[in-house]
Amino acid sequence: MKNLPVHWSEGMFLRPHHFQAADRFWTEQLDASERWDHPYNYGVRDLELSPAAIENFQVEVTSCNARMRDGALISIEPNAGLDRVDLRKAFETRQTVKVFLAAPRLKIGAVNVSQGVPGGRPRYSAVNQPQQDESQGGNDQDIGYRALNVRLMLEGDETEGYELLPIAQIERAGEQQAFPQIDKNYFPPMLAVEAWAPLGQEIVRYLYDKIGKRIERLAAQVTNRSINFANQDPVDLARLFMLTELNQAFAVLGTLAFSSGLHPFIAYTELCRIVGQLSIFAEKERRAPLDIPRYDHDDLARIFNYVKTKIELLMEEIPDDKYEQRFFEGWGRGMRCKLNPKWLGTDWQWYVGVTFSGNMKEQDCRKMLSPGYLNWKLGSERMVDDLYEFGLEGLHLVPQERTPRPLPERNWIYYQVTRDNNAFRDVMDHESLAMRLNENLILNFDTLKNQQKIRIRFENGQAELQFALFAVPK
Repeated sequence: MKNLPVHWSEGMFLRPHHFQAADRFWTEQLDASERWDHPYNYGVRDLELSPAAIENFQVEVTSCNARMRDGALISIEPNAGLDRVDLRKAFETRQTVKVFLAAPRLKIGAVNVSQGVPGGRPRYSAVNQPQQDESQGGNDQDIGYRALNVRLMLEGDETEGYELLPIAQIERAGEQQAFPQIDKNYFPPMLAVEAWAPLGQEIVRYLYDKIGKRIERLAAQVTNRSINFANQDPVDLARLFMLTELNQAFAVLGTLAFSSGLHPFIAYTELCRIVGQLSIFAEKERRAPLDIPRYDHDDLARIFNYVKTKIELLMEEIPDDKYEQRFFEGWGRGMRCKLNPKWLGTDWQWYVGVTFSGNMKEQDCRKMLSPGYLNWKLGSERMVDDLYEFGLEGLHLVPQERTPRPLPERNWIYYQVTRDNNAFRDVMDHESLAMRLNENLILNFDTLKNQQKIRIRFENGQAELQFALFAVPK
């Protein structure tokens, strides 16, 4: 420690030096204690810059709270900011310019408090303010205070003798006439991620939302196909394990991302943990987390952008089920499905799916769909009526005893559509698909137009069905 505690003793002659020495001792004590407990204890806590001023080649700090590297606390109230600095000269020699908060360092043996005399770089300015008696009120007295001489400085300025804290980087993209703007690819040292939107909003909360979206997709696949840990398919098991890891990450990140005062070190630690958890799915990288950057409080953009990109890539290591689906809707005397032209190619396999609801069992639904009851026929919109009325062969439908991969499983019955008859060739030629069935069994026939759900009379009750075409890329 450079500053020793004052030896207070009876009978000593008090001078300003004693109190100054005591101030220096306790300042150093508090700063050292804070640094030892929290090594990354400097940076911006909150910051507001004027975008309009920056476009006018000026830097104006509207408000700011920060801690300098030497422990000095900076608090700039709204509308009581620092003097502006001009960017034009700095841009003559560079495309990006760093902006600093600057405060003169304390120099023992030199003038450190200015008394209104020009020249020098004193750390403080003397300020007199009237104060009332706190206990009794009234009795105003002028009290002398020291205000820290904080100013803005730019990259390229003479900074010798100043304590510096970078707070932003300004860039001018491309053309010489382009207006300056804040460089979002630079993150200043900060005490909380919310102090800088490109970090707090565009990385931490962005990843929270991205993970949530991936969970929704995986959960839908796991639920629709009734995947569990007893499955033998390695892709299904990997999908279930990834959902487990993402659920844990989502729960923790949901608390951190919306908390106040989240330090970037804590946020980075959690994101690195997510990278480690997901690395087991990265077969090309030996299923291990490789080359994760060490935490760098002065280079936050690089390390956070790395883990952001890494997490996004790792989440996609397990492919989604790939298929496209479109429901049949009421049309004419039956139903039709609007085709996507790309499905007509030979690189797509078609399935007709039927889903049932209510208390109906699968075996009852299969019985209803079997020949002799609904008598349903599929063909082009042009030919489907003739196919049904004259009992001609429609699309050839092959019942599937097991759910084809990767289609949803719960409450669906599937029929594979083959391409081996005239009805299918007519569907290809006219790019349309329609269905007819026994309309005497349709309870909502009069209101079926443009509706997806069809109510069928069955035995002593009714069943509600939906028909859909599933196109699966080969």
